Amino acid sequence: MKKTLSILLIFFLFGVNAQHLVSSSQVGSTTSSFILGITSGLSLEHDVDMYKIIYNTVDALGQPTIASGALLIPTNSNCIDFPISVYNHGTSLRKIDVPSNNVSETLIGKIFSAGGYFTCMPDYVGMGDSPGLHPYVHAESEATAAIDMVRAAREFIDSLEMVDNGEVFLTGYSQGGHACMATNKYIEDNNLQSEFNVIASAPCSGPYALSVTMADSITSLTPYSNPGYIAYLLASYQMVYGNIFNSWSDILQSPYDTIVPPYFSGENTTLDMGMLNNLLPSVMDSLIQDSVLTNFINDSVEKNHPLWLALLDNDNFNWTPQNPVNMYYCTADEQVAYTNALLADSVMNANGAASVVSINSGNGLNHNDCVVPALSSAFDWFQSLKTGCATDISSNTLESKLTIYPNPSSESLNVHYSGISNLKIYSIDGKLMYEKQMDSRVIIDVFGWDSGIYLLEIIQAKSSVRQYFIKQ
Repeated sequence: MKKTLSILLIFFLFGVNAQHLVSSSQVGSTTSSFILGITSGLSLEHDVDMYKIIYNTVDALGQPTIASGALLIPTNSNCIDFPISVYNHGTSLRKIDVPSNNVSETLIGKIFSAGGYFTCMPDYVGMGDSPGLHPYVHAESEATAAIDMVRAAREFIDSLEMVDNGEVFLTGYSQGGHACMATNKYIEDNNLQSEFNVIASAPCSGPYALSVTMADSITSLTPYSNPGYIAYLLASYQMVYGNIFNSWSDILQSPYDTIVPPYFSGENTTLDMGMLNNLLPSVMDSLIQDSVLTNFINDSVEKNHPLWLALLDNDNFNWTPQNPVNMYYCTADEQVAYTNALLADSVMNANGAASVVSINSGNGLNHNDCVVPALSSAFDWFQSLKTGCATDISSNTLESKLTIYPNPSSESLNVHYSGISNLKIYSIDGKLMYEKQMDSRVIIDVFGWDSGIYLLEIIQAKSSVRQYFIKQ
């Protein structure tokens, strides 16, 4: 049955906290037996309901906009609490080729959901129902699209009277690998770990070092399998930074300066990447204007050219992840050089990363053949790390509705409770430390509190539930 929630209903359910979810509509359902029939060796227990959600976010320039995405919900069990996984999809050129339209790549999200995750699959800004041109491999807008979708998904999960258990797992393939890494980095750079408790991140076959590997594709005389990616990147960075070129003829040779623009109108629903690749030369000195290419190459040391600066701004290999990161790659990848993972591995570990590993998923496997082994390994790794179901839907007790994490806590405490209630926290000697009327979720700053044991009490109607937590 198709289910549609208008923005008015969302605000009625969640009050002023409903700032992300705009609407949702159920697309369909898939049985675990069907998913098992097209997979091999994975543990998949749940049927899956698929929803398309529209949510508020910001575009590449920081202006308010909307985005769409596919949200996959595990069903058919007594369990109602699951972790959240985020799958970022690969490069799409047509606005309609996105997870929320139930394309073939949406199956990946269904697999994760069947394994026991609320799975978010953002379409990205400028794709799906989001207006304008997609800012291709623009790290910040990839990250904000994913983060705001998780926020919107949490609002919708609350409306289903289900509970996310506070754990977040990030993955993605190809461009999605870059988006996965960008999201993980953005969370740490902006101190959002208490809101997004990233247990593990598994970027797969992603271009993390754009200023190295993508630059090599631009400057090399060796043919590149996907010249359309270069045109996409140029269109994206011109939109975001505004200083790459004034007109297509400034940067592309004829006739490509007239062939390319319709693909990047911001409204393209018919022209795909395969069509564009077939129309473009595979060697960049036949595509890009000689003067532009010469200036770019001559500036390969100082890197002050606007295109160099844009590539550098969207690198995401030189940072220090605090959560475990496994990067999966294949050595015959013709679209995204596997050296992206090796370089990121080397730099991150030199920076003192907690646990970063690059993992070869197949010698001799190309970009498309690497999808299954890479993502299967990511899935198995996530399964080994996630917390299993703790809430039985057959038990409608107050205790079953309450989730707090992390416990022990040193900085922030997340409290999740289904239903409008009054929250109170007492010190061990009975002092009231905190009180708030809440409707689903609250994040409490406990950084300045004394170390020790505290009692958390939820009061709903004439009933209450209590739980202890430890402040480190």
